[in-house]
Parts: sequence; C-alpha cells; structure tokens
Amino acid sequence: MITIFDYNPTDQELNDIRFDALSLCQKFGIDTDKELTPELYLELVSQENAYYDLAVLFEFRNDQEKADEFWAKLPKELQSDGLGYDCVNIAI
Repeated sequence: MITIFDYNPTDQELNDIRFDALSLCQKFGIDTDKELTPELYLELVSQENAYYDLAVLFEFRNDQEKADEFWAKLPKELQSDGLGYDCVNIAI
C-alpha cells in the first residue's frame, strides 16, 4: 500500500494534513483510543484513505499535478464531496 510515509512527510506536513487520532475519526470514520503512529495508520486505513491523505499532502506541497494523480484514484463522489464520516465507537 502506498501512503504519505512513502514520501517522507515532515512533522509540519503531518500537522498540516491533520495526522492524529481525532482527525482519523473525522476524515475516515476510524476511531481509536491509541496514539496515532505510522504503524497504526498502516493497520487502520484503506488504500482509498491513503490516497486521500496523499492528495492533501501534495496540495500542501503545492504540487497540484501530483495531488491530482491521487485525487483521480478516488471514487468520483469523494473527489467532489470529500470525506466527512461520523465517528463510530469502535476502539481498536
């Protein structure tokens, strides 16, 4: 699976794309009471979720061409409407 970690994000970039457990819940509907680490992220997210974060990462890097490559990998409804799941109370 390809993720943001294949592109060596800086701490500031991780902050910019909201790499934390609360945001994981807000973006993808994945709830965990553990601290979000790269390893836990790899366990929890789907490739689709990872494409979303990659697109956002490249937008923060002002590389719209690369961001568009990842946006294009997402279903059309996510490209136009974005994400916005409600958190479910499933502690992992």
